[in-house]
Amino acid sequence: MLVLGLALISAGCMQSEPGMTMSTPGSNDTVQQTQYTSNETLVAFVESAVAYVKENGKENALAEFNNPNGSFVRGELYIYAYDFYGTTLAHPVNPEKVGVNRLNETEADVGIFLAEMSDAVRNGDGFHRIVYINPAHNGTLESKLAYGMQVDEDWWLGSGVYTGPADLPLPATPAAPADYPEMIGIWRADGGFVYFLNDTVEKTPTGENTWVVNSQDGRVISGSKTFSLPDGTVKNQTFVGIFVPDGETIMFVDQQGEWAMGSLVEPGSLFIAWTNPGDSTATIAGTLTLNRDNAA
Repeated sequence: MLVLGLALISAGCMQSEPGMTMSTPGSNDTVQQTQYTSNETLVAFVESAVAYVKENGKENALAEFNNPNGSFVRGELYIYAYDFYGTTLAHPVNPEKVGVNRLNETEADVGIFLAEMSDAVRNGDGFHRIVYINPAHNGTLESKLAYGMQVDEDWWLGSGVYTGPADLPLPATPAAPADYPEMIGIWRADGGFVYFLNDTVEKTPTGENTWVVNSQDGRVISGSKTFSLPDGTVKNQTFVGIFVPDGETIMFVDQQGEWAMGSLVEPGSLFIAWTNPGDSTATIAGTLTLNRDNAA
């Protein structure tokens, strides 16, 4: 289970120095002390992976990061890679997740972790603290520190280290917003456009759009949407949206695995920009503004 909230902490906090040990609360002389990897080692490891990308190119680097026997799997340390929309690009421990968008995964709050981690990386903070099982200690829940770095505008690299028992006091962190805007209800588009990018840019009205948010659990919302396609047909999809810590931006994923970014212009107005691949010769992007239907 992830402990939500962004840990804006500097390297070196809550860590033993290389070669030192930490004991758990309540331990005695008969309890084995455990050595943990330092924050400095974690940061240097991720930095070396970013340098590897720049030296060898994205394709070669991802192949190396995906190799469970490669140079970027060192004990508990391993490199994983994601794009900023939640799709796994490399993961030597969970190779079945490569190519999968995980923003809508609710198990262990993976989607929330990726949204918050992406935000931390973009902001240049890079750190995020979680509580997770440590397979090296019989599956005991322990505090774990994740660190990530942006490679370019499209993707980032990360890794993590265990830092001790989960009940150790954590460093003070800025509190995430306790409450998120209430989104349950019906939202309708007041207009928008779809852009087909081919040899030229074709601009077409989006048609009718209705989004229904029927569930909200803090920062996570879900529901269904109905929208008109340019050819006049109507489609229905379910969606999940996750607020990032600013409390105004929402990252959406629908049942097709496509993504959108929403921004609350004001409490009753939500601007959405989205994109998805078209056929082999076209890419589609769109914008629309949803207004809360107060009469519904």
